[in-house]
Amino acid sequence: MTKFLEILDDKPELVKRALKIVLSRMEEAIAKRGRCTIALAGGSTPKPLYEKLSKQNLPWEKIHVFWGDERYVAPDHPDSNEKMAREAWLNHIDIPSANIHPMPTFANDPATDAATHNQELTDFSK
Repeated sequence: MTKFLEILDDKPELVKRALKIVLSRMEEAIAKRGRCTIALAGGSTPKPLYEKLSKQNLPWEKIHVFWGDERYVAPDHPDSNEKMAREAWLNHIDIPSANIHPMPTFANDPATDAATHNQELTDFSK
């Protein structure tokens, strides 16, 4: 992969370019491996990209969504990155629920939930 720096005029151009890159990588992964795995960022920065992804016609059954960034809060908490991604993107597409892999917080114990998530990641990668 060639590394380079792009300077874009404004946020809408950045979102447009990010969408093009993400779609290209998703299509490439599906073509090569039969599925795509994506780890989502949190915060407000990726939200416009997620909103654009929600309007795409993709083979959602071949796409698995993970989080690379999550706060240890319930998924319905206002600070939850899972909540933001679901509201901006995932609730608007026909993706199998089994293809969405959030970081668990239901045990109310970070160590327990981390172990649970680690096991899910291990099982998925087999």
